[in-house]
This record gives sequence, structure tokens and C-alpha cells, in this order.
Amino acid sequence: MDKCRFTVLVSCILLLSWCTMGWATADEEESQSEYEAQRDMLAYVQSTFPYRFGSDLQAGDFVQYEISDHHSQGEEPEQCSLMVQERNGIVVTVMEQFEGNTLYYRIDLQSNILLEYWGFDEDGIEQRPALLSSSEVETRMQTIKSQNFGTSTHTLPQSISKPLFTSLAQRETFSTGRSSIDCLVRALDIPVVEGITPQVRQAVQELSKVYFSESVPKLLPAKFMAVYLDNPELFEGNAGLVKQSKYQVSDFYRVDR
Repeated sequence: MDKCRFTVLVSCILLLSWCTMGWATADEEESQSEYEAQRDMLAYVQSTFPYRFGSDLQAGDFVQYEISDHHSQGEEPEQCSLMVQERNGIVVTVMEQFEGNTLYYRIDLQSNILLEYWGFDEDGIEQRPALLSSSEVETRMQTIKSQNFGTSTHTLPQSISKPLFTSLAQRETFSTGRSSIDCLVRALDIPVVEGITPQVRQAVQELSKVYFSESVPKLLPAKFMAVYLDNPELFEGNAGLVKQSKYQVSDFYRVDR
């Protein structure tokens, strides 16, 4: 399975699993496949959530992202928003909304544990799946990643086994229309090896840039994380996402710390 197909698979699971969860089918094979897809979706959510939320979140923190590749000319761009609804001691409840779906995450910020996960699909039907054990999450994610192993870098020399993101020396400014945000920029660090020209290296770095700022709450969209499953180091710290090739912040609010 190539990187593109894997990303599409994860996105489809996130968008469509709500509509199918809990409904039995007449065909046993289809039912089993549906069950496995739901479990894979949960494994994905549970494995990525530790990288999605800052440890300093406060009730009222809010971000809204515009997704640039989900609309054609003349149509409104897709919006995805996340908000911290409440904080009770070290436990926060985060609400995420996208394409008619509303998801909730109850998180222990101190231990970085997902305590509860539920939501409503576009028809308003509540879904409350039971969380998987840590061992099942690990097993399922290893299987998913093994199916994708090596294919994401098939165009690069074999000496580059896993490109890593690194912080660039320069900071850049991003304007949201209401303010300018001073951003830390990270990009893929492609080693200087035979077969990779300086021009190609520079182009890859430019295309892979991800902008972060501590002015923006760290509340990362679920679907966004599929692209970076192999690069969790990219999301260390409490700086929030400002801009990436497809996502860019359109509105945000950060409660005073």
C-alpha cells in the first residue's frame, strides 16, 4: 500500500466509520471487515492523540483550520475546528468538528492518557466506542505501518531510510488576516547524498515545511495526523500548528496562561 492510498484509507475510516459502527450486515465477511476497520480506526485515534494536544491547554482554547485541497473553485473550503470545552484539574474535554461530525476527547494531560472518546455523526447519531488496550493499539499500528514500510521513500536513495524533520534556522511570519504570527519552521532534512541535487533537496524542504507557534493552542486535527505517522518527533512541545501544505489556521484563540 503506497503512502497516498494509506492516507486515503485513514481519512475514509475517520469520516465513514461513524455511519457504519454497530450495524450488522447479512454477509459475514463484510461484517468482519467492517469490524476490523472500526478497530483500526480506534487504534489510529489512540496512537496519534498523544501528539495532538498540548499539555498546557485551558478551557476556551480554540483553533479553526481551512483545508485547501477539499474544495474546487467557487466552493467554500472545508473547515475543521477544535475547542477545549472544559478543564477539570488535569483533565480536559476537547471537541473537534469537521464535515458534519462532532468528536469528543477526554484527556488526562498529566499522564497523556485518552480517558474517553465519543461523538455524533452527520445524522446526529451518537457513537461511543470502547477503547482498545495498549497492546492491541500497538499490534494494529505495527501492521498498518508494515504494509506501508519503505514505500513512502521509494523515490529516494536506499541510504535514506527515514527522512526526519528538523527545525530551520530562520523563523518566518504568517499572516491570518487579523494578525501576524511569528513561526518556528520545520522541514524534511534530506541528507547530501549521491542522486539528490541541491535543487531537489531545496524543493523537498520547501514543500515539506510545517509552521508552528506558541501563540496558537496545540489542537491538531485527527485527519491531519495520517500524513505524519512516521514522524511523531515533529509535534514535540506545546507549539500549535499554523500552516502546512494543505492546512492553515484561519482563526484561533488562546486563553492567557
